[in-house]
Amino acid sequence: MSDKSGWRTRRVHLTVWVRATLLLAPLIAAVFIPGEFADPEGNPWPLIIVFVLMVICMWPLAFASHWIESDAGGLTLKYWPLVSRRIEYQALASVDFRQSASPWEFSGIGLRIASGRVLAFVNRRGPGIGLRVKDGRGYFVILADVVELTAVQDDLARARPDLTPRAG
Repeated sequence: MSDKSGWRTRRVHLTVWVRATLLLAPLIAAVFIPGEFADPEGNPWPLIIVFVLMVICMWPLAFASHWIESDAGGLTLKYWPLVSRRIEYQALASVDFRQSASPWEFSGIGLRIASGRVLAFVNRRGPGIGLRVKDGRGYFVILADVVELTAVQDDLARARPDLTPRAG
């Protein structure tokens, strides 16, 4: 993961059951569409609209993932397909490394705005890193495993040796 030009963590995807729900839920509407076409009094268009909207909103999120990229100047937190945030190393006020964090600490699975002005990238339970910037905003990112957490911790310690990270 680490080299002189930068590093990138592995992508963390949603759990299998969440992905399956996002992929299969639109099919509930699709099941009723043929019956509406067969019924002379039926109107399938509202169901077709619901189905299309569900597919447009849910299927891309079934493939959502998040990761961190680093370069000489800072970190980029990515939550594909929705958001990307850049944090310069000099803007960091504190870091917090946790061996285990639950999505429910941040109001659920996915991309969440949690209490304390924290934008959380939490697709599942696991080790994670909390970042607080000088303007008060915070970020929390779940990582793939503890080995990756240690590597990120080491790289951040090299980039900002003046920060005293808290380990949790």
